[in-house]
Amino acid sequence: MAYSKENLSVKVALAAIFGALYAISLLIFPYIQFYIWQVRYADCLLPLSFILAFPSAVGLAIGCFIGNFFAPLPFNLGPVDWFGGAITNFLAAYIGYQVEKRNNYKGLKRAIRTQLSISVQTLFNIFIVGTYLALLLGWPLYIGWLGLLIGSLISMNFLGFLIYEALRKTGLYEAESTTANLKVAMNHITRNFAHQ
Repeated sequence: MAYSKENLSVKVALAAIFGALYAISLLIFPYIQFYIWQVRYADCLLPLSFILAFPSAVGLAIGCFIGNFFAPLPFNLGPVDWFGGAITNFLAAYIGYQVEKRNNYKGLKRAIRTQLSISVQTLFNIFIVGTYLALLLGWPLYIGWLGLLIGSLISMNFLGFLIYEALRKTGLYEAESTTANLKVAMNHITRNFAHQ
């Protein structure tokens, strides 16, 4: 798809919306969203990258950076967490999208495949964030991984899956491709039949 000014504006707006949603979600109630034993409910936005792809991945990374940067002092773990969380969110969102876009199944098979795609995102969280949190806070690695596993299963594999399914059923996938197809058809009609 070519990047027209209109398309670029929409993509930038989507990234900004996702960034703002993520950062605000972190800062409104930080008490359960930081440290090793966390349920970062802002991460329920990560599976939405399956619908909105690259713009949401960028927005989720920026939102994570902003949320971690402005976290209240007892929760602010410094540059490792600011950048580590942002990079993890970008990788989880974008690679999760790449895995899910190949999901052409229907019914239960599709739901299982979607859970596998979300699990890819969860693994990024567990092993990247869980590792650096354990090292920063002086905990054994397996505790860091376990803490992030439990929280990520709740926020991403359960809550994120439910939100993703609800939005997917609205036909958002089809709306984007239908709009693009309509524009192509209108351009074709205008070029070929306007001169007659």
